[in-house]
Amino acid sequence: MSTPERVRVGRGSWPADGRGGTVAPAADGSGAAAGPGRCYGVGAGEYPPAGSADGDILAVRSAVTAISRALNWHGGPGTPVPTGGAFTAQTRAALVAFQAELQPTINRDMYLPASEHNPAGFVNKETAYALFMPIADRYALKYTVPRGLLRGITTIESNWDPGAVGYWTNSDFGLCQWNTTLPEVTTSRALDPFWALDSTARMMRERFDSDRWGHNWFYVIAAHNVPTWAAQWAQGELSDANEADKPKLDRMRGYVSNVLARVW
Repeated sequence: MSTPERVRVGRGSWPADGRGGTVAPAADGSGAAAGPGRCYGVGAGEYPPAGSADGDILAVRSAVTAISRALNWHGGPGTPVPTGGAFTAQTRAALVAFQAELQPTINRDMYLPASEHNPAGFVNKETAYALFMPIADRYALKYTVPRGLLRGITTIESNWDPGAVGYWTNSDFGLCQWNTTLPEVTTSRALDPFWALDSTARMMRERFDSDRWGHNWFYVIAAHNVPTWAAQWAQGELSDANEADKPKLDRMRGYVSNVLARVW
């Protein structure tokens, strides 16, 4: 559903008003947004703006923890940094070193336009890609799934925002938007990028190996969106000739096309 009342505002790190996160300050010190807009930065997770709900604070603190753990995983200068969910000056120092030394190499194949570059010391899309995509690639290798497909799914689901909260449902969280109504999926697990990426890659492999999804990556991609419909599609149980099936097929095809357009 896409009705206005279903749209979640003020959750995660890049919401419309920046609530719960940090808005990059203008270079002139005016306080206006600069660069790519809403970012994680010093104060995120530590000083929530007035009006932040508990869910806003949880999403941002979890995201800052994820950023800190990713910095430690890369092991650059200034690490390890604390992983308590507060973006401190120490976090910023390690981040600036990462952006200067590792980020350009990791992102060299992305050809990001200048409008999507990060201000130093802040995390938005450019730096999020560099922090989390190598971790995703390791899990793709672990389960022998195409790394581009895992990258594409994560891009569609969260745009690599580790604090993302679902727009269309109250229960989707994190990089891969795992739904917390599923067995053994807790909010803390869904917001943990290591758990989310590992679980997504593992599930992709299990589905590819299953007759239910036809041993076809096409249907495996669709299954991350709606697994029951993807299975019906793979088994030939959905038809364009059936009016009741057309919305399901449109959604599945649209999701797969969007993922494949973001594979690299």
